[in-house]
Parts: sequence; structure tokens; C-alpha cells
Amino acid sequence: MPEEQLLLPLQSRQDVTLADLPAQAFAPVLSALEQLMSGALTQLHVYGEPGSGRSLLLSAVAAEAAHRLGQCILLPLRQVVFLPADMLQGLESCPLVVLDDIEAVAGWPEWEEGLFNLYNRLQEQGGRLLVSAAMIPADLPLQLPDLRSRLARASVHVLPTPDDAIRQELLQTIAQRRDWQLEPELVRYLIERGPRGLGRFTTMLDKLEQRALREKRGITVPLARAVLG
Repeated sequence: MPEEQLLLPLQSRQDVTLADLPAQAFAPVLSALEQLMSGALTQLHVYGEPGSGRSLLLSAVAAEAAHRLGQCILLPLRQVVFLPADMLQGLESCPLVVLDDIEAVAGWPEWEEGLFNLYNRLQEQGGRLLVSAAMIPADLPLQLPDLRSRLARASVHVLPTPDDAIRQELLQTIAQRRDWQLEPELVRYLIERGPRGLGRFTTMLDKLEQRALREKRGITVPLARAVLG
């Protein structure tokens, strides 16, 4: 089966892999994800504060799962909740379904019912489910009790707070993979002046690289200053 990573709707894909994530800080989450990939777990719930990299993590997971399992569906619920919930039909045929921002469907009866039915179909077909949220399953503001009870069965893991050490390790692993030569002064500048959230931080790195290529310049403090405004 060809590798297929489906995002509904299509959104930008950041060039970040699971191997880029700080190994020590993310160790419990990465271990749980490995169990999910191998089939030892069938349901996983990850949560964290804004900026902790939930969407970034899920995008990396979807890419890895597409490679290892042949196919993966990533559903950014905050973007698709305004669309008909019948798009959920047939997703149970995918070995891994990834739902980003599950709390976004709260108060949308059609979506809550649709996700409840999808959950049951996944269970029947042996599929796996990865969910992200800003809170633990018990605190999700969902109106459908049956959906809340199903989601509460997941193994639950919290993402670490994105402090300077985590952002610096992420910067170094991405820079190494992209063959960047970063001076210590530039590293300090990016950590001190760059976005605090991991998703926005990696977006900044993408913009920095794109501008360096476009202007045929090295990645330096002056260039970073221009990108950050």
C-alpha cells in the first residue's frame, strides 16, 4: 500500500519529525506513540497548554504513521467543524485516525454523534485513535455522555511546557538535519526573541530558511532580526 497522509482539509505541513522533538522532555509521549504505532495501544489522548506543540506533534505523527502503517488520517477539527460531519464516513478503514483539538466539536451535536459512531466503527475494525486537546478527557466540554465515556478510555499523556531548553534542543536538532551552521549568538537571539510556542517557533525557522534561500544569504542574526520584525 502506498504511503498516504491525508489531512482534511489540506493544510500546511511543517517539516518537523518525531526525531526532532527533545527526547528527554517528550520521552513519555514518544514512548506512548511508539506503542500506538505498534498496536500495543489502540487509543491515546495527548494534552497540553497553548504553545506546547500539540498540532506540531500530531503532524509529525501523521507523517510517521503514513510511512509505517501505509495510511493516516489527520483531522484538524477546529478547521472542519463547520463542514458536514458525514466526512467521517469511511475513515474507520484507516489504520490510524488522528483528531486534533477534540474540544472544538463541543456543542456541535452532529459532530459529537459522528465521532461517537466513528469511534465504535474503529473499535470494530481494529483501528487506532490519537486525540489531542487542551485538557484531560474528563474535562472535555462535550455534551454527548457516550462520546465522553469512550474518550475517557484512552491512555493519557501531557506535553511538556515549552521552556527555553526545549526550544533550544528543538532548534539544534532541526538545524542539524537541515545542515545549518548556527553561531551561538544566533541561537541565543532566536531563543530570546523567537515565539514561545513550539508551532510558531518552527514556523519562524521555516520562514528564516525560505528568506535565506530567496536572498541567497546565510542564516545570521541580521536575517533573523529582519524575519522577526
